[in-house]
Amino acid sequence: MAEEKSPQLVDYFVVAGLTDASKLLEEESSNRLARPTDPITDVAVIIRSLGEDVPQGFTCIETTPWGHPADLNSGIINNPQMYVCYKRGRDKPPIVELGILYEGKERLKPGYHVIETTPYSHSANLNTGGPGHQRTFLTFRRTPESQALNTPGVTDICLIIPSKGESTPHTFCKVDKNLNTGMFGPALFLCYKRSVAKAHALVYEAGLLSRYPESDSETFPLPESVPVFCLPMGATIESWPVDTPYRLPVFSTFVLTSSTGEKVYGAAIEFYESYPRERLSDKQCVRLGLVSVVDHRPITNKSTHTKKSICVLSHWPLFDVFQKFLTFIYRYSVSGPHVLPIEK
Repeated sequence: MAEEKSPQLVDYFVVAGLTDASKLLEEESSNRLARPTDPITDVAVIIRSLGEDVPQGFTCIETTPWGHPADLNSGIINNPQMYVCYKRGRDKPPIVELGILYEGKERLKPGYHVIETTPYSHSANLNTGGPGHQRTFLTFRRTPESQALNTPGVTDICLIIPSKGESTPHTFCKVDKNLNTGMFGPALFLCYKRSVAKAHALVYEAGLLSRYPESDSETFPLPESVPVFCLPMGATIESWPVDTPYRLPVFSTFVLTSSTGEKVYGAAIEFYESYPRERLSDKQCVRLGLVSVVDHRPITNKSTHTKKSICVLSHWPLFDVFQKFLTFIYRYSVSGPHVLPIEK
């Protein structure tokens, strides 16, 4: 009589990250993980009826997402034509929140700034209905310089008019204050989207660095897609200022379905490791901001890092146990030096 095998807690241990065969994702035609959009660093209000043009480098919000005019005084006769403009860039920390201030009715939130004038020194009061009308201003908050690297910033802005059937776009935040506080004209609301837009990062498709056991189980072969689940945002190479605070590891879980219909549970910790600058090509160094664009002189106040992940696959959803195990492995790996790397 054949001896029955005892239940196995972990089916596979996997290390995922950047391999020699990893493809630069932003160059793929699928554009699945395209290079992040530059964050919005400045917001302005212009008055076109006073001859003000869109400032250089700014984009004017001409219409709502559904094609209606985005004039802040649309539908109000004889009021100035006012528009919101924004500028993208990497020259300063991104804007992380937008707001509306009803002057005299509330205090400005800590850390916020008021857009009091247009770039041409006219008043940026959004409600210009004359004396007695509620003065209304756009406000914004910028991320601190020390937190600018991976903090979600504003990457898109729009205006919506609910009375015309418009609603907040998917993944956008709505500032729940009417921009039009007068008696006439439709209610108008500001919406914005936040996401992480890293300044100097190359995103590659995650690959398999190591696995245990090295051979597949007869009943459950290791799925080829596991590295992508371990690092869903890709295996990145990033450059950071040398004084950037230490990045804590991030724990995540996922569920796969085997060919037999069984559920397989994955638990992963992703973290950063130093990446040797000498392994980078000249093109990569330029993209990562490691050399001067003008004379290609090396910039020495930045360090390079790559994102990596360790993962276990199991038929048991014991995520708390797996988190403790992976955290132990990670801490052991960074407490070295050790004779063998973590992959072994």
